[in-house]
Amino acid sequence: MPQKNAAACLMGALVGDAAALGLHWIYDPARIAAVAQAQGHAAFTPLDPRHFDGVPSYFAHGLRPKGGMTQYGEVLHLAIRTLIAGDGRLDTPRYQQAYAAHFGPGGAYCGYIDRVTRGTLHNLAAGQTDPSGIDDDQLPAVASLPAIVVAGLGAEDLSTTVARAIRVTNVNDAALDYGMVVAALLSMVLGGHPVRDALHAVAAGTGGEIGAALTAALTAPQASVDYAEITGRACHLPMGVPLAFHILARANAYADAIETNIRAGGDSAGRAIIIGAVMGAAHGLGGESGIPADYLLHLHDGATLWRNCQMLAAQA
Repeated sequence: MPQKNAAACLMGALVGDAAALGLHWIYDPARIAAVAQAQGHAAFTPLDPRHFDGVPSYFAHGLRPKGGMTQYGEVLHLAIRTLIAGDGRLDTPRYQQAYAAHFGPGGAYCGYIDRVTRGTLHNLAAGQTDPSGIDDDQLPAVASLPAIVVAGLGAEDLSTTVARAIRVTNVNDAALDYGMVVAALLSMVLGGHPVRDALHAVAAGTGGEIGAALTAALTAPQASVDYAEITGRACHLPMGVPLAFHILARANAYADAIETNIRAGGDSAGRAIIIGAVMGAAHGLGGESGIPADYLLHLHDGATLWRNCQMLAAQA
C-alpha cells in the first residue's frame, strides 16, 4: 500500500470532518445553500448560531475552535494516536483508557458529547469493558475505522479487529454490518481499486437489505442533496452509509465530494469520515482532485494531525 495514500486516507477523513463543522446538523438544505452562496462555498463555514436559526437544526459545536473537528474527527485522531502507541495494533484496554481520558471529565476534549460517547463513558466509568459500547446504530460506530483499516490492511484478522473497535462504542448488529461495509470499501480503495469499482463491488458483495440499499444508492438518478430526502439525513448508519455511497459514486474530486456532503445536510460530519477517507485514499493531497491545500490551511493544529497520519501510515 503506498504510504502517501494511507496517510492521505486518514487526513482526508479528518479534514472532511472539520470542513463540515460549521454547518453540521442543519437539516434544511436551502439554508445551507444560502450560506454557501453568500461565502462561495460550504466547506469550513465559520461557526455562527445565526445559521441555525428558524430551521430544523442543532447547534452543537459552539465550544469547538476555528478549524477544529467534531467528536467524530476527535475519535479518529484518538484511534490514530492509540494505534501509533501500540505499533499499529489495537490494544482495546489502552484504547478504552485513552477514550475515557480524552472525552471524560477533565479530558482534553471540550465540546458536544453525543449519545454513543455518553453511554460509552458511563460504561467505562462503571467498569464495563467487554464490551464498553451501547446498543446504537449511529455513525460513531465507524469513526475509528479509517485508522483501523490503514493499520491492519492485509492482515488476516482485520475483520476481527474492526469488530473489536466498533464494540468499544456500539454494540449493535447494524453497526457491525455497516462497519464491515465501510472497512471493505476502504480496504479496496487503499488497495488501488478505483472508487466507483470498489463501491459497486462492495454493494454487490453485501447481501440483504443493506446490499439493496447500497445498490439503490449507486443507481439512483437524483442529485445527492435530493437523494438525502430518500435515505434521510440523520446520524443512523442505514441513512448515512447509503448516502455516502451516493455522493462518492458521483464525485470526481475530493473537494467536490466534501462540498456535496455538507450541502446534503444533517449529519454531514459523520458521513465525512467515510467520504473523506475514501477520496483521500483515492486522490491523495493536492493536484486537481486531491485534498486542496487551502483546506489543510484551515485546520486547527493541522501540522500535528498530518504528522500523526504519516506516523501510522509508516507503521502499516
